Amino acid sequence: MFTSQVITWISSFVLMLFLPRYLGSVDYGRLYLAISITMIFQMLIEFGGPYLIVKEISRRREETPSLLVHSLALRLMMWVISIIAMIALAYVSGYSFTVTVLILIFGISKLWEGAGKVLSGCFQGFEMMQYPALGAIVERVVVALFGVLALLLGAHSIVIAIILVGSSLLNFGVVVKFARRVVSSLPEIQWNKVKHLTKTSLPYFLWSVFAVVYYRVDAVMLSLMAPEVVVGWYGAAYRFFDVLMFLPSIFSTAMFPVLSKLWGKDNEALSSMTHKSLEFMLLAGIPISILVFAGAENIIGLFFGLQEYGPSVILLRIFSVGLVLVYIDFILISTLVAADRHRQWTFAALIAMVANPVLNYFMIPFTQSHFGNGGIGSAIATLVTELAVMCMALSLMPHKMFEHARQEISLKGMLAGAMMAGCLYVMSHYGIPFIAQAIISLGIYCCALLTLKAVRQSELVFVRQFFINQNIRKLFAVEKGINP
Repeated sequence: MFTSQVITWISSFVLMLFLPRYLGSVDYGRLYLAISITMIFQMLIEFGGPYLIVKEISRRREETPSLLVHSLALRLMMWVISIIAMIALAYVSGYSFTVTVLILIFGISKLWEGAGKVLSGCFQGFEMMQYPALGAIVERVVVALFGVLALLLGAHSIVIAIILVGSSLLNFGVVVKFARRVVSSLPEIQWNKVKHLTKTSLPYFLWSVFAVVYYRVDAVMLSLMAPEVVVGWYGAAYRFFDVLMFLPSIFSTAMFPVLSKLWGKDNEALSSMTHKSLEFMLLAGIPISILVFAGAENIIGLFFGLQEYGPSVILLRIFSVGLVLVYIDFILISTLVAADRHRQWTFAALIAMVANPVLNYFMIPFTQSHFGNGGIGSAIATLVTELAVMCMALSLMPHKMFEHARQEISLKGMLAGAMMAGCLYVMSHYGIPFIAQAIISLGIYCCALLTLKAVRQSELVFVRQFFINQNIRKLFAVEKGINP
């Protein structure tokens, strides 16, 4: 998954170099708005999100065919409801013709994207992530190649949207091709089981409502309370922030089925795995957060252009402060759901879901009138909500989960981060290029971690032994599967 993410990350950066510049802030804002709106409705289509499917299959793999077919039936019904609601929202909101068409294009694609997420959940439950990873590689490479070519030929946002949804269809095709690795045949649909699945999925759905509203409602509120160009500025900064979530995303995806199997069987191993995951996320998140904050101007200038996206710099800096919180929250939420505390977490998530739009409601007009950039208010609202999410998740963790946690790791990581930040400040004062600053400061951070013994010797040995030819070949074996 990490290797596939590196490939898709490179493809995303290539597209990012061209997309905002060639579309312009207004047309890019329309594209970002349409994506955000359809992402909100995606939570309804993916009723229950990915967690239920993965958790159930990781514990009872023999239920895979039944769970697969009834999940697909449920998502088809939800897609029909969603596509009607999207069109109605576009009409009521008075969006332009371009935005309405974009919403319709992305809305149609949610049909196969929803089905693809079900299949990916099945693979994840079997801990066979090479197949969804291959689909993701195909999608992102095609998007980058054809997207850049279309932009160079003068394409606008609607053409780019068609390329995006066509690439997602290729991703779905790849996942379908390997579906027989986990299921040989599908049973007939039993509507009473669909009804039962709907009821079981409700707590997970309520949590996914929080996740999508929290991450996407800001763009919708900005579109209603600020000029289109502000949505473009915000979309540029948020797009880069979104890309940087790749590490906790793939890490939590890989660990979730393992956590689900451990719960109730080996709680000590579950606690140990959670501790190590949090340590890894913290130590990885600190340098990334510092580099993004220090290099925000260089990043926006490189990928978007300071002339049109200069106001995005302050937004990216605000987001960078919350990166470490996001990394930690990914692990905490995965552990809560794996430990069957999704009902308690749903209540906490609903509190945050209400708080975020309220903060946006007050912060957007204030920062728009005082700074001419309502996105600052949305970025601050995101940061405050993320902090609240972390506090609530910590309070809901199972008893004794952190009994043997190594708290000194956090302090050592922050100390190494302070040394890295000081190094960056000194080098920027002497005008050293940012790329050189990043390389040197990362080296200082790693050396500080080793000097402070924040990383155990056994963990270093594991890393060295992991990257051997035999292990790598086994990881990328596409023929792996049960072949029933």
